[in-house]
Amino acid sequence: MQLKRTPYKLTVAVDKNSTYEEEIKGTAYVLPNNTIQLYPGETVYIEVKQVNGNIESMTAVKEIMNPSITVTISFTQSAKKKVHEMTMLQIKNPFSSPLTYKARIFLLTQKKWVDTSVYPVESGLSAFETWPDIITSIGLGDWKLKTN
Repeated sequence: MQLKRTPYKLTVAVDKNSTYEEEIKGTAYVLPNNTIQLYPGETVYIEVKQVNGNIESMTAVKEIMNPSITVTISFTQSAKKKVHEMTMLQIKNPFSSPLTYKARIFLLTQKKWVDTSVYPVESGLSAFETWPDIITSIGLGDWKLKTN
């Protein structure tokens, strides 16, 4: 059973005089093709079922019950005095193989999804990606465990 987000109002700092707001619906974190969509301020725990290094399924869970198969993903915005500074993605990889993925970001200024480059998450480590842009959502997909 996929964990769904509770509906809430997203507020993203833009500049001293304005914020971006959006009503976020109670949707699943993990979409049918194992794409994960997050909004700034969200952290999600994803249990990964894999067979021989192939990712078969990804399930969002409320808490970490199985640390050896749970990827932690956080998407945050940092702002100073209500002015946007940067947006950051953190992914913690519990596996003994590097974890690769592709990312698309929704840019507030362009009002569209764009591809962005990301680095693999090395085994047992966390990776951080940062963007200077105001990003209102991120989509992470095409997940793979890299075999040597």
